[in-house]
Parts: sequence; C-alpha cells; structure tokens
Amino acid sequence: MRAASASTSIPDPYRAGFALGESLASTAPEVVFLFSSVHYGHPPELLEGLHDGLNRDGVVVIGNSGDGCYETHRATDHGAAALGIDTGGKAKWFLATARGVTANPEDATRRAVAALRAAMGGVTPSLIYLAADFHADASRIETVLRDEIDVPVVGGFAADDNKMAECFLYANQETVNDAVVLLGVAGEVHTDISIGNALTAVGAIGEVEQAEGTQLHRIDGISAVDFIARETGKPVLQSDRGIVSLTIVDPEREGEKRLRAIVPGFSVEEGTLGLYGGIERGKHVQVCLANPESLIAEVYAMAERTAALNFEPKAAIIVSCAGRKWLLGGQIEHEVKALSDRFPAGLPIVGFPSFGEIGPLRNETGYTRNLFHNMTYVLLLVG
Repeated sequence: MRAASASTSIPDPYRAGFALGESLASTAPEVVFLFSSVHYGHPPELLEGLHDGLNRDGVVVIGNSGDGCYETHRATDHGAAALGIDTGGKAKWFLATARGVTANPEDATRRAVAALRAAMGGVTPSLIYLAADFHADASRIETVLRDEIDVPVVGGFAADDNKMAECFLYANQETVNDAVVLLGVAGEVHTDISIGNALTAVGAIGEVEQAEGTQLHRIDGISAVDFIARETGKPVLQSDRGIVSLTIVDPEREGEKRLRAIVPGFSVEEGTLGLYGGIERGKHVQVCLANPESLIAEVYAMAERTAALNFEPKAAIIVSCAGRKWLLGGQIEHEVKALSDRFPAGLPIVGFPSFGEIGPLRNETGYTRNLFHNMTYVLLLVG
C-alpha cells in the first residue's frame, strides 16, 4: 500500500484542487479523501481541479467541508487537504449517495446502504466510511447505523465555519448537499478505529421528559437549561460550547458512551437546548464537562497505543468535533501533532473539525455498535 497527503491554502478553488491532484498523482491513488473549509463557496471547481491534477480515470473521491481541515503537519481554518491511497488493486472501493437526508434521515441512510450493497454486488465491506450533511438529525442516522449495519462505520458530519449555514459533500465528480455519502472497502486492507471522548460526568442523572427532534426542553421536571445550571452550579452560556455536553446514560449498555453537544444559538429564554443530535423522551442524561488538558493527554495516549497494532499504518483520517476546536483554540494542533510525532518518518494524515462524529467504541470483543458522538476525536488508521 502507498499513501500520500497534501494540503493547500490557494484561495481559487480550481487551482487549489489542481495543486492537490498534482501532489497526489505520483501515488496513482485508487481513492482520495478530500476535506476543505467552506470558503471556496459552492465548489464544483475544487473537484474539477482535483481530477484534472490527478489525470487518472476511475479515482473514487469522498469527503466534505469542515470547520477548517487537517493535514500531516498542520491544522488550518482556510484551505483544503487530501489523502490518496493505492493498494495495487488489493482493495476495492465503492461509493453510494442518497439525497433527502434532512427531511428523512432514516430513509436516506437506508437508501444509501442499499445502493452501496448493490454497487458491491453482494460483497460485504470490511469498513464503511460516511460523510453526511449536518442539517440532518444525526441521532436518526445513528439508529440505522447502530441497529441495521453489522460492519464498522466511521466518519462524520460536514461543517462550516460555525455559522451553521451550509456545507458540502464530495462524491466522485459531484458536489452535493442534503445527502449522505458512503464509501465501502473490501479486500486486503487493515483498519483500526480509536475514539477519544475524555469528558468528566458531573452531578445527578436526569430523565428527559420533553424533547422534539434536536431540541431538548425538559429534564427532571425543569427546563433543560435549568437542569444544567442545577448540576454544574452555574448558568449555561453560549460561550460554554465545547465545555458543557450531555452524555446518554444506558445502564444496559455501559460501554456505549455517547455525547451530545450544544449547538450555538440555543434558546436560553425558553430554557431549551439545541443539540447536534436528538435525545428521546425517557432517556437518562448526565452533564459532562471538558478539560483541555485531559483532551490533549488522551489524544497523545491514543497515538502511543498504535505501537500495539498488528499491522503497519500507512495513512490516517481524523474526524474531530468542532467543539473541541472551539475549546482548545490554538492548541487544536495537538489533534494532528500527537500522531505525526508518533510517526516521525512520516504518516500521511488528513481530517477535519466536524459537526458530529460516527464510529464504534472499543470493547472486549472488538467494537460496539456504530454510534453518533459529539466532542469526540475519531482516528481511523489504514494499512
């Protein structure tokens, strides 16, 4: 397996894409993961430039916009990054897209899965990578991935620069919105998924009494905002994004930790919290607080654990919550540096700050079911 990554801050979308394609062309990639900031506007030219720079037919492309992007030695607010992988034909890559994910997340996800299965002709993928529009209720996508897909699914939700306005998904030669895009891989390729979500639970557990979609209204007989104030001892503020989250408590599945982060612009007046993914009525939740030092230490610990892998990593993809970027500020570079320091000879790395993360957690037998997360760091290693 060969892999290479590249990044650019060229403002013109076609020229930026062409520069990335040229940088990856010598690798002769079978698949390219492309991540960009939203500053290119609606960016079909970014994909056109990428394909022209690659000058190679049949390359599978998947990716999306984020709140900036990551590459081997940098984390940037503006620009684009790409990772190309060539297995010499030992792995096969298949792409499927389904639109309408905002109105009906479950249906769109099922249609994308069905299209992927049809494209793979009955071959079971060893892993599925997912990119989705953040306007969809991610918890409803989770129900399909969690209960109906029995292979690991990893990826994230496209983002913008915290305006919560629009995002872009990349699918081969198309730029799409309001969609879910799936990449299935089969063949001789090894993968490893690690997830970091080192937030500390505080206060009592409460029961969700009133919720509508991604809007959380009442917990334990009081407003959702008052519940957080009661358990933390202070009012929840807009500036607490990235610090305060809720974890869903399920005693029957203690190994499935799922965090839900607060969306900017939630309604304090009505006591309602806007979340990136819904929490159903009757579920139990607990407030969690993030600490920058703990988040950074966990990422370095995850990088050190790669020494125990039974294969040699050739590439890495990082999907990290934009709330972590909000909290860490300039220290966000550690999300990339931890891994690049661990592989001083060079490991191609790309990624993006997301509005939600997808991936299973580790357990004694391998992985849990596929879950939706917030305030989480997802690391996919390929070799």
